[in-house]
Order: sequence, then C-alpha cells, then structure tokens
Amino acid sequence: MSQIVSSEVTDRAMALARDIAAQHDGIREFRPGDALVDVGLTSLDLVNLMLAIEAEFDIMIPPTCLNPQNFHSIEAISRMVEAVRTGAH
Repeated sequence: MSQIVSSEVTDRAMALARDIAAQHDGIREFRPGDALVDVGLTSLDLVNLMLAIEAEFDIMIPPTCLNPQNFHSIEAISRMVEAVRTGAH
C-alpha cells in the first residue's frame, strides 16, 4: 500500500481518533504518525475507531485488512482506507 494518501482522509481519521481519545483522561495530543497504543488508545478504542472509520468513509474493511499494522497509526489507517476505496487492498 504505497499510494499517496489525501490529507482529507487523514484529517477525517484524525478527528475520529481524537474524539475517541477525548473519552480518556491524560491522553496527550498526537500526530498522524504516532502509534495509537503509545498515546493511550486501548484495544477496545481501536475496535471503536475501526467501526467509526467504516461509517465515516462508507466502506467495509475486508478481513485481510484487519491487522495491527493497518491500525498502528492514523497514517497507516489512512493508507488502508485509500486502498479499500480504490480496491487496491
């Protein structure tokens, strides 16, 4: 998955992750390249983020894309979203 990711996808995915992170005390501000578990998101948060991503982008993430690498960071999520949208997954 080496295609260029639009800033629109990254911005929308970041907003979703920030909404989920806002439910916790003590989670610091983070950037698209930061590891989501390192900023304090739990495995349940990542599942909720996956569901929010599917709803936000009106996609269904195929089982082959449901792996830790694709949910490591917002950058990784954005690349996966672009791949799913273009059928390049």
